[in-house]
Amino acid sequence: MIIRNGGADRLPSENPSSDDRDDLDYRERLPRVRVVPRIRSLCSLGTVRRRVHVLQWLPKYRVQYLLSDVIAGVTVTLTAIPQSIAYGILANLEPQDGIYSNLVGCFMYFLFGSVKDVTVAPTSIMAIMVQGVVLRLGPGAALLTLLAGAVTFLFGVLNLGFLVRFISMPVITGFTTAACLTIGSAQLRSLFGISSKGKGSDFIDAWENVIHNIGQTRLWDTLLGFSSIAFLVIFRLTKDCGRGKWKVFFKYLSLLRNALVVIIGASLAYAFSLEGIEPFKLTGHVEPGVPPFHVPPFSITNNGTHYAFGDMISVMGTSIITIPLVSILEIISIGKAFSKEKIVDATQEMIALGMCNMAVAFTSPLPVAGSFTRTAINNSSGVRTSLGCAVTSSMLLLALALLTDAFYFIPKATLASVVISAMIFMVDYRGIAEIWRVKKLDVIPLVGTVIACLLLGLDYGILIGTAINCCFLLYLISAPTITMETILLDSSCHTLLVRPASDLTFSSAEYLRDRITRVVAEAYEAPIDVVVLDGAGVNFVDTTVAKNLLCVETDLRAKEVGLVLWRWSRATAGALVRLDRNFLPLLRDDKELGEVVRGWREV
Repeated sequence: MIIRNGGADRLPSENPSSDDRDDLDYRERLPRVRVVPRIRSLCSLGTVRRRVHVLQWLPKYRVQYLLSDVIAGVTVTLTAIPQSIAYGILANLEPQDGIYSNLVGCFMYFLFGSVKDVTVAPTSIMAIMVQGVVLRLGPGAALLTLLAGAVTFLFGVLNLGFLVRFISMPVITGFTTAACLTIGSAQLRSLFGISSKGKGSDFIDAWENVIHNIGQTRLWDTLLGFSSIAFLVIFRLTKDCGRGKWKVFFKYLSLLRNALVVIIGASLAYAFSLEGIEPFKLTGHVEPGVPPFHVPPFSITNNGTHYAFGDMISVMGTSIITIPLVSILEIISIGKAFSKEKIVDATQEMIALGMCNMAVAFTSPLPVAGSFTRTAINNSSGVRTSLGCAVTSSMLLLALALLTDAFYFIPKATLASVVISAMIFMVDYRGIAEIWRVKKLDVIPLVGTVIACLLLGLDYGILIGTAINCCFLLYLISAPTITMETILLDSSCHTLLVRPASDLTFSSAEYLRDRITRVVAEAYEAPIDVVVLDGAGVNFVDTTVAKNLLCVETDLRAKEVGLVLWRWSRATAGALVRLDRNFLPLLRDDKELGEVVRGWREV
């Protein structure tokens, strides 16, 4: 209770009792921040055990889990190899760079990851977001991966995962749609066998390059590419066909479709090479062996241009923030999708992802994120623990040692078909339909995000889409729902009952004042006697609101209209009283509106 009924006009006496002092104590109670205990807890052995997640589940590991984890790890590898090579090329890197990222990322997630199903790997979105930086900085783009990992890790340590909440579903859907269009467009050159790289791999540049160089189209590359797409789409759609053993057959055929199409394409290319014929553009040499260790450079000379550290940061631009945000969004959403009823520790996932990218930066410039496709394969293969990631990492290392000669013959058109077919199913068609059906206003940030991503790039696009959404949010905050009702009490007292439905901040202060003033001024036939401002739904006010309420009281007093603040909590009332103690007589905590008005009239 703020002030006892009937005592709203009571002022503090010279020697107030303890109860009086408690009732009139409106000092702001700030939260206590205990820095030293917090630092000690972060540096404790318990924190290390909790954050290096393998230390939690490995001691409890059972031998019967091993076969499931090995099968899942090997199955994921068969998809990871072609996709990693394809995403390495998509990012303007060497084919092996994609495998290096996958290998190191998987191993680090095995140590730190908390969701057994999640597989961390290079993704199409990560590849397309770094390709521009790679084009200008070359190997120096590894610094972007290092900084993005450090930012992600810092987000986890500081519990800043709430920032992802500002990216709404329409913005996510728009970003994903634009990313699919951009990535698919960037693969058209390889699909048609066009040699010209064009100005870049952005949506407009990719289409401009294809249109201007359509005469370079190679027939055999085009046939192989479109046949591979048809093969991949058909086997994706038939994954649930059949019954009994046939259902299991089609299921695993669908899971292995990427590996199969790559094996078929590489076999065709190898068979033609024995006859001295090379009808397809091939991946070429893939460096064998263990990933080399390189410290990310803080200055670099690429294509005759020297970039100091500041120049490199300038080239990276907003990617230093957008890559962590997008990768965090991916891994948390994927973790929630496959963790079933278990709660996903967002802080742990951000720390794990940050550690993955910081480690990847020492072997490859291509950052990693949660891969939906490979996570789905991991889950459907029956993985039991994160050891599946360690198996995948080991198999990739084995492939680098033994299979790099076979990688040479993989046609680029086949890799392009793997990426394009993945993009076809990555677009959230159902999500777009739901947005249109549920709230058509959400189409604005969706379309705005798509257009901005396609015209300006994915990193700027997601920022612009989020800004559009935040404008809607700011409008709702600045114009909160306020119900106003004129009530006649005691046959003579016209009362205006004002009920804000949410908290009041500086952006809504003028709006509240204008609404009250306008209604009072327009009440000609039945002039308002008293305005009762019900604060039951208000849990926060700031200085601007307090100042405006003081002006409201002054304006109403000039018109001989009373003001009563009813059912305000101690925290919100305290903010007003700390500005001006003249608010004290206005505060009441009666149970009924009639009691409030009678108490006001008695004063």
